[in-house]
Amino acid sequence: MASTLSYKLADRKGLFHLLVGILVFGSLWGFLEATLGGFLHVIIFPNKGAIMSGIGLAIMASALAIYKKPSMLPGIGIVAASFKLLDVWIFSLAINSVHIINPAMAIIFESLAFGAVAVFLINRIAKNVLTGVAAGAITGIITATAYVYFAVYITNSPLFARIGVSSVAEFIADQGVVQAAFWAILLPLGYLAGKKLATKPFPVLAKRRILYYAASTAFILFCWGVSIIAIMAGL
Repeated sequence: MASTLSYKLADRKGLFHLLVGILVFGSLWGFLEATLGGFLHVIIFPNKGAIMSGIGLAIMASALAIYKKPSMLPGIGIVAASFKLLDVWIFSLAINSVHIINPAMAIIFESLAFGAVAVFLINRIAKNVLTGVAAGAITGIITATAYVYFAVYITNSPLFARIGVSSVAEFIADQGVVQAAFWAILLPLGYLAGKKLATKPFPVLAKRRILYYAASTAFILFCWGVSIIAIMAGL
């Protein structure tokens, strides 16, 4: 009986630890979207979408290397996508505005696609860099395909006119291939960064669980707070 109770407590601690990881990595991604992504948008930087989504993929890859849980990736995406709702709160935009829902869904599609790919390739990604490259490229194409169909046929966005293509196939051949190229590079780099981070002892945080959770909470609040300031500043 005592043994069963200890297993249940361990499972709960593991689940809570995983939830904290989802919030930390998702907040980091959302923070970068709001700050760096906002800055690149202001200066009209080329391929901004592929770069920022690639950074998001690298963040998820780092989380995958540390936790070994593909199931957490959609959660990270949902947390990151929720940062897009800050525009609804700050600027009183409609939540169903294409300026809100399209980028939010692009993040969610990305996390779902990578989560599905990681289920099948997680062990190979850990052993072979080329598998990571292939996983990044595959995820990029899947996400671009899901996004273009959603934007064109669900939200009726003028996506083709804005980008200068005339069909779904052209969008995938243009934006999808560029995205796949960025992601093929950034996924293995993110996974490598996660592996190195996982080997760090961080003895103080490891011994004092309360301190670990306090530091995680502070980091999450920092990401949200700075993101709010950045958006209000016009990024």
